[in-house]
Amino acid sequence: MRTPADSRADAQHLIEALPRPLPQDEGRRANAVQAGLLASGLLDRNDLGNSPAVASAVRDGLTSLAHLLDEAELGRGAGQLLLLLLAEREAFVPYPAPDHDQVRIRETATALLDLALWHADDLLRLLGGALQVHADEAHSSTRRT
Repeated sequence: MRTPADSRADAQHLIEALPRPLPQDEGRRANAVQAGLLASGLLDRNDLGNSPAVASAVRDGLTSLAHLLDEAELGRGAGQLLLLLLAEREAFVPYPAPDHDQVRIRETATALLDLALWHADDLLRLLGGALQVHADEAHSSTRRT
């Protein structure tokens, strides 16, 4: 099982690999996000075009972003990720307002979910799966320490 530290490193690589700003064209945007997943190691080159593999990589990316948010406030990463995504969707600013790093995490999570639209039937199940993996990995990590 991966550790939260591994996931945080993957998340950082993913965030850094995505171009800023992301392309507006859906196809180019999807290609850019897949390239980011490849660069971060969350997706294998052999799995390009394999929808279940891409959906799994998206899930792992979301899990990694939740672990990255945990770094600031242990145990709150999953909730923070959901709040950031909801704020983006509903166009409100949570209090306290997200800092620069949180905004980049939100943009990355949104881009992952946009890609998932092409590869997964149920985005809520995918997001729920990511948060469950996050909880399992965080729990396993705290038991080992």
